[in-house]
Amino acid sequence: MPSYIERNALNAQQDLPAWYWSGQTDMACMKDAISQTLAHGYAHHIQRLMVTGLYALLLGVHPRQVHEWYLAVYVDAVEWVELPNTLGMGQFGDGGLMASKPYAATGKYIQRMGGPCANCRYDPALRDGDQACPFTTLYWHFLIRNESLLNNNVRMALQLKNLTRMSNEQRQAVQARADAILGGEIN
Repeated sequence: MPSYIERNALNAQQDLPAWYWSGQTDMACMKDAISQTLAHGYAHHIQRLMVTGLYALLLGVHPRQVHEWYLAVYVDAVEWVELPNTLGMGQFGDGGLMASKPYAATGKYIQRMGGPCANCRYDPALRDGDQACPFTTLYWHFLIRNESLLNNNVRMALQLKNLTRMSNEQRQAVQARADAILGGEIN
């Protein structure tokens, strides 16, 4: 500190989507977590880390923007606790000081954790196509985008090995879907 707040090990540069302030999204898990947050100023750890934080990580949102959003919306957010949890653990912005690997996962993980996927228009099992869950698409895009940065992280070896099994066509399909998500066409 105080330079910790400036860390951005994954060089994430996207802006936080405007719908983080309204909850107006087609993703059932995000709508649920954000609506509860905005109504009550509270969400449990899984909703913070593995829903809103995970989506921001996968999307490539600048860690400081995620930190500032958490401070603004959660009544129990105290900066000396929230900053390392958000920037370090949730966004891997410190490159591994707080967590040994990024908390990256697909929509299937959220579904297994009891997320409201049954009521969602997206399918967490799909990584590309019109019905693909944005979490799942962005997970694979995150691995592609950060492959060289994460290559030396032993705890990411299995995920990166799975990435090598993807054909060029599959990678291109993920990239096309991710471009639509990043461009705001899908939310």
